[in-house]
Amino acid sequence: MRTAYRMLGAANSLVNHFELKLQRQSLWSGPVVVDVVLTKACNFACSFCKDYETPTGAKRVSIQNFERMAKQVFPKASRLDICSGGEPYLHTGLPEILRIAKRYGLYTWVLSNGSIVKPSVAEALISEDLVSEHGFSVDGCKAETVEGIRLNADFAKILKNIQMVQRLRDEQRKKNPLITIRYALMRSNIEELADAVRMWGDMGIDRIECGYLSLTTTMDKNLSLYYHQDLMQRCLEQARKVAQEYPGLKLSLPALISEERKRTHPENCHLPWRFMMVDTNGEVMPCYRSFEAMRLPSLYTEGSPELKETFNSPTYLELRRTVNNDAVEKHFSYCEKCEIRHGWAREESHLGDETWLESLKGSGKLIDIEINHQRPLKGTAAKMKTEASL
Repeated sequence: MRTAYRMLGAANSLVNHFELKLQRQSLWSGPVVVDVVLTKACNFACSFCKDYETPTGAKRVSIQNFERMAKQVFPKASRLDICSGGEPYLHTGLPEILRIAKRYGLYTWVLSNGSIVKPSVAEALISEDLVSEHGFSVDGCKAETVEGIRLNADFAKILKNIQMVQRLRDEQRKKNPLITIRYALMRSNIEELADAVRMWGDMGIDRIECGYLSLTTTMDKNLSLYYHQDLMQRCLEQARKVAQEYPGLKLSLPALISEERKRTHPENCHLPWRFMMVDTNGEVMPCYRSFEAMRLPSLYTEGSPELKETFNSPTYLELRRTVNNDAVEKHFSYCEKCEIRHGWAREESHLGDETWLESLKGSGKLIDIEINHQRPLKGTAAKMKTEASL
């Protein structure tokens, strides 16, 4: 049965590719990539976290609701991402959720902060081939750097857990999961990037994926590398040079801002054709910037629209009609400035939430939005933040 689903997913992906190429508005195909938010719970308070809540206050998805959604969405999909919201290992049903995904033959990507990976859970995920790629958000190779960015983090414990996943994979002679280290590059960690590449390379990590920091409204703008472009260029060159010493390591770095400025026209956005995000309450969102802006009916509610109706709803149709057509007004005002289409050449692309909020307020669709993206801190983490601000 899994093979049949994989064939259906491959056929859907092919049709989707041509529908995207033709910029069709009403689609026969379904979403290729589905990002499901399992939980809002997190044991960290990262400085750049975009900590959104659902309008209904739903904190986690039940196994029953996940399976209800899977029956609609997964037969045609090719990939499941579990990388949004809170820490996935805080959801006690993580193995069972991934077993459901496996029945549909999906490529599975799980992103964790690496702090609470239990050996028994990791062993199940690896022995049953439940995870195709396992990511760890770390952002540094020194304890003071990581723990300064990711409040509540214990860098030594994170390293131990990553090595444990590697060991279990090797002991079971498995190729998967591929292990990826995810970095948000900023002023406070850019100078140790080359050392980080060497450390992860020595550990036998498969991939390092780096992207620009997108500022939240409460962050110091000086943390953005937009204001340190010469330093960034030197550090990226050093990192590439070190990466050449590790043939098995794939290093992905963002394009230089100077190179981004050479773009002659925006790139096409593919998300309204290929992507669907499902929040903890089952509501559908067309992209990672649609929180508080665009939400479609829940896939977890009895009597709600079926997937095909949702994926061809007025919201999706209008997004497909306007997102890549700069001669018309955008259905979603942020599309005029989004870094997916326009790259990182402009300062506003790096200002993240500030640009997002200004865009939405300017459209008149959402007014007087105030969002606090910083999770409440307790105990030691709260003390750390207070001391850091002195």
